[in-house]
Amino acid sequence: MKSETPEISVIIPVYNSQMHLKECLESLQRQSFSDFEVLIINNGSTDNSSKIAGEFSDSDSRFKLIEHNHGRQGEARNVGLDNASGNYIAFVDSDDTVLEHYLEKLYTAITGNQADVAVCGYRLYYRKSKKVIQTHRLKNRIYDRKDAMKELLRDKKMRFYLWNKLWKVSLFRDNDIHIPDMFYEDAVACSQLYCHADKVVMIDYCGYNYIRASNKIFTEIEMDGTRINDYINTVPMIRSYLEGKGIYNDVKKPFFTHICHVFLTVPLLSAQAHEDLDRNLLKNSVSGMGKVIRSCNAPPDELDSITEEIAVM
Repeated sequence: MKSETPEISVIIPVYNSQMHLKECLESLQRQSFSDFEVLIINNGSTDNSSKIAGEFSDSDSRFKLIEHNHGRQGEARNVGLDNASGNYIAFVDSDDTVLEHYLEKLYTAITGNQADVAVCGYRLYYRKSKKVIQTHRLKNRIYDRKDAMKELLRDKKMRFYLWNKLWKVSLFRDNDIHIPDMFYEDAVACSQLYCHADKVVMIDYCGYNYIRASNKIFTEIEMDGTRINDYINTVPMIRSYLEGKGIYNDVKKPFFTHICHVFLTVPLLSAQAHEDLDRNLLKNSVSGMGKVIRSCNAPPDELDSITEEIAVM
């Protein structure tokens, strides 16, 4: 039974996920922790996703379908946040699944340690081969704000994912944090949220199944200029927020890891883009990499204008 004020609100943005949505929602129905609600944000799907979600909301009072017909995944997640009743927020992607004790383990960790964020490991699962290829297991550890931010920016253990984490809803509401409606929004949102997290707890438990169609991850994504520019923009956007909170100099070294990753990946992404971008591979690569460099060296008050620049076209 869903309580009037559930402890956890699970937010699932959905767009044309009819092949996998039922499996995702069923994994939440099997949770050992029952005091939660599931907000399914149907983001203008043209397949049977809305029908599948509606069947769950009709049969289980914990599930609620919200129709939202514009914006990307970031905006859909914000709609979920606006409608969330829980004290804690969990994000699940509509083509992924969670293990039976996922919510229970994260809830026990975050409440037992009076933390702001709880993080668990995840398993990379390839649907085509029906095998778990990698298990990203973490160690039990408690971080203060600065060490948690450094670990996040290294993007190795914490990772820039909104999923595989349980968040205090106050992190969003008390600090007026909204998820950017862009590609790679997780990196920007996580960095902003960690600026306000006094304590982050990491647990030795792999409860999230990050599911891909095959091991050819890049070929599953339709790469284009918008997606590449959004990826580049994570650098000035994250730096701008860190500068505004006065902690950029304290975490500059680990942030350099993300900067290098973006810088070196721009040519690869441009090469995988559609034909128009591919013909201008050298130009787009140089332009994109140049924007990354400017984002590192520019005065803080110029970062917003750099973000608005279109580097790859």
